[in-house]
Amino acid sequence: MCMEPMKRRRVEKALDDKVAEALRERARSRQRTFRSVNSITMRLPRFKDGLRDIKDVFDNFDKDSDGTIDNDELRSYLGKLQVQMEVDDVHRYCDIDSRNGIQFQEFVVLLCLMYLLFGPDVTRRVSEFESAKLNYVFDELIDAFLFFDKDGDGKMKRKDVTQRMNEASHQERTPSHITAQLFKEMDLNRNGKVNLKEFLYSIIRWAGHETEDDASNEGSP
Repeated sequence: MCMEPMKRRRVEKALDDKVAEALRERARSRQRTFRSVNSITMRLPRFKDGLRDIKDVFDNFDKDSDGTIDNDELRSYLGKLQVQMEVDDVHRYCDIDSRNGIQFQEFVVLLCLMYLLFGPDVTRRVSEFESAKLNYVFDELIDAFLFFDKDGDGKMKRKDVTQRMNEASHQERTPSHITAQLFKEMDLNRNGKVNLKEFLYSIIRWAGHETEDDASNEGSP
């Protein structure tokens, strides 16, 4: 019984390390997309539109239309993406609610991470027709995270959020309890740091995208 949490932590750390390296490379090779928190906030409607496009992709892989991609469906999906990753490891990393299979929010995280790690071929294999839209929304989501990740180590800290929230000189300073609450909402595992996975879950919630299951489940992020 002790092995499962240990294996989960190993998988999480290994993927976090890969994601952090990919984020560092991206930060070195691309110009900044966002210059202020307001510029990110103004993109939330676009993020929501992008989530609708991803939901269409999710529905295509959810063969039995039960709102969950089970391990067999996930194995088929990863095969289509042509990425060499263990199904169980992917599920462990993206899982947020300990339910079986991959639900929509977890699917967004999965596909965004695959895009970051393996490039635009991933989205082209998912949907030739929708690939440009998917690339756009994933680029924006990743760049929004990089805006807050001031150290470039793949881990957003509370001080990063506080500094970014107060950079605009023409605005009043954001009250500390507001930034504290914002960070708390993102820090799902309460370790004092927010990785890309946790940030994506938060963006999905702030953009207002809900499935029927999410709306009825107050414990969902």
